[in-house]
Amino acid sequence: MRIIPSATPISPSDRAFNYGDGVFSTLLVHNQKPQLYSYHLSRLEHDAAAIKITVDTCALETAINEQIAAFSNSSNDIPPSKYVLKVHVSGGQAGRGYARSEDSVPLVRFSQHPYPAHYEGMAKQGMSLICAQTRLAIQPLLAGVKHMNRLEQVLIKHEVDEAHADDALVCDTNDNLIEASAGNVFFYSQGEWYTPSLKGSGVNGVVRQCLIDSLLNNNHTLHVGEYQLSHIGNASAVVITNALMGVMPVKIVRMPDHSKLEFDVASESVLELSNMLARALR
Repeated sequence: MRIIPSATPISPSDRAFNYGDGVFSTLLVHNQKPQLYSYHLSRLEHDAAAIKITVDTCALETAINEQIAAFSNSSNDIPPSKYVLKVHVSGGQAGRGYARSEDSVPLVRFSQHPYPAHYEGMAKQGMSLICAQTRLAIQPLLAGVKHMNRLEQVLIKHEVDEAHADDALVCDTNDNLIEASAGNVFFYSQGEWYTPSLKGSGVNGVVRQCLIDSLLNNNHTLHVGEYQLSHIGNASAVVITNALMGVMPVKIVRMPDHSKLEFDVASESVLELSNMLARALR
């Protein structure tokens, strides 16, 4: 594994550039502390292994720590209290065609980005969602993995932008609800939380995994299974989760039949889930 300075141009032979052969994770850094750090490291190790890339987790953690320290000392300006750090792991530069050569070394790059300022207002107002027409392909070997092949999400974002929505609920080709374009879905119905299974497709986000662990460890009932869009109609609350937005309440879902479902963004169930995540971040 080799750390590549962020200013280094991407080689035309980089396998991530040519084939999407790599994985990534997007961390929220708050007061120079990466949030849900252990979940990100675990996810990077797991996802890299899923596509046959070996990651030295200890070396990666050291490199991330050094990157955060270097960014905080990189200028005379006061560094932002919140920013985004993207960790990008490529399959390397060697190999002819799809096959990697035996001496291919994984490459790690970092990039910093501003924290999306509009998330704070969105958390108060709630998200407006559509139901995407684009379906996710079913591929169990890559299910849950945050790999670099994100063309489905690119198509979904086109739908979201054209509809002037905040995001979309996304189903697979069997019409099972899976996730949003860039986050996971939880919905609350009759006093219990539900989240879609990711056995066939989708990304297992770090907040999703953290909330699953927290709910189960605190003896809450959580159902993980196959659900369709119709199940949302019976819910009293819906949230989208990811590492940057945390637990984001949904206000409106525009259904395929043009009807609208409305939810209480300030419900006790949403507050409880948000507080659960906040405790995990301490």
